[in-house]
Amino acid sequence: MKKIAIIGGGPAGLEAARILLDKNYEVHIFEKLDELGGLYIFGVPDWRIDKERIRKKIEDLKKKGLKPHTGVEVGKDVSMEELFQEFDAIILATGAWKPRMIKCEGIELEGVFHAFDYLTRLNLYRKNYLPANELLKAEGKTFVVGAGNVAMDAAREARREGAEVCLLYRRSRAEMPCGEEEFKAAEREGISFRFLVNVKKFIGDEKNHLSKIQLIRMKLGEPDESGRPKPIPIEGSEFEIQADTCILATGEIPTPPFKDEEYGIKLDERKRILTDKEWRTTRKGVFAIGDLAIGPSDFGSAVKSAIECVKAVDDYLKTGEWP
Repeated sequence: MKKIAIIGGGPAGLEAARILLDKNYEVHIFEKLDELGGLYIFGVPDWRIDKERIRKKIEDLKKKGLKPHTGVEVGKDVSMEELFQEFDAIILATGAWKPRMIKCEGIELEGVFHAFDYLTRLNLYRKNYLPANELLKAEGKTFVVGAGNVAMDAAREARREGAEVCLLYRRSRAEMPCGEEEFKAAEREGISFRFLVNVKKFIGDEKNHLSKIQLIRMKLGEPDESGRPKPIPIEGSEFEIQADTCILATGEIPTPPFKDEEYGIKLDERKRILTDKEWRTTRKGVFAIGDLAIGPSDFGSAVKSAIECVKAVDDYLKTGEWP
């Protein structure tokens, strides 16, 4: 029986495992956290997704023969070279777990942190994987920078913690990446919104804790590469607001289980692993899926990449051919 290693036990890795098990392969998943599930379990709030249903599906996969290796970090506890020797194919699915921080004066102040860190630590704490003293606290006047799903999740969690929450966005409401229902749900929970502003500087007090945010007003220009109007700073429009906490929902960076350009596996300028349309990397027998290959996206896109990839894995293991 051919053996396949999947590195990363999140949405993409689990979907690939499900299909490969149905095709009677021996499937191993290596996950650095102590539980499978990835962003399903540790990235989104409990009220966003039925996590017990996810856990039941994982248990079903184990009953079908999935061999999980949790608490095992590839590159630290087991090397890529060991996996190359032991397995017939490898699927990289380690996602995007590194916060993308903005370059801004005062970013190092206490009270300024990234939404991804905030949400994952909160989830780890609630599942008894993290002590309370390692939580990031959203307190007092809290501002969330961004308008995608992660920003909305962070804003609503902070509001539920008792913070007074306002979301800051550099474009207008019409360009918000989150859906209308998300916007309305946040409004119902008491979250306010301020559009066409961007952070210019964080200002601290004598204890190096955030006390003010300097914002600059924005205007919309011609469409940029995203197809949305480009936000342009209005010179001389800076102003300051009082703040106790600022949560940055400014995106994440893909996190492969090795340093740049190792093992003949190439990355692009955005740290995504380069693949062809069937998710083959530049090293024979190694595939990459999910956020690691696409860049930060939604669960649906990650699962779709896994479905497409498995066909190529199956073809490779049956024929040995690698275009």
